[in-house]
Amino acid sequence: MRFAGETARIRDALVAELTALRRAGRRVTGYGATAKSATLLNYCGIGPDLLPFITDSTPSKQGMVTPGMRVPVRPPEAFADPYPDYALLLAWNHAEEIMAKEHAFRRGGGRWLRYVPDVHTV
Repeated sequence: MRFAGETARIRDALVAELTALRRAGRRVTGYGATAKSATLLNYCGIGPDLLPFITDSTPSKQGMVTPGMRVPVRPPEAFADPYPDYALLLAWNHAEEIMAKEHAFRRGGGRWLRYVPDVHTV
């Protein structure tokens, strides 16, 4: 029962944060079109209205959409053209590697939105 409550709490917090950012006119994209990201997007009901696209370096995913919520997947170049205000770090298990690789995003004022273990920005 505790697991269900925690996942619902994180879902609600993530959707509320994405909604608030979009209403404030902030540009938000996703980073990492993983299998777990598709699960998250479907569970949370996050579609292109809250997350216009996800960038991923896997060529076979680019030009496709996520299963269910149909969020477009674009190549890494789309991430920096121009950089978003916030990036939802969907590949959370590779966070350190991704944030080191995308250091220019942070230098330019971008913020990472993370949801594990709680919804927070870095």
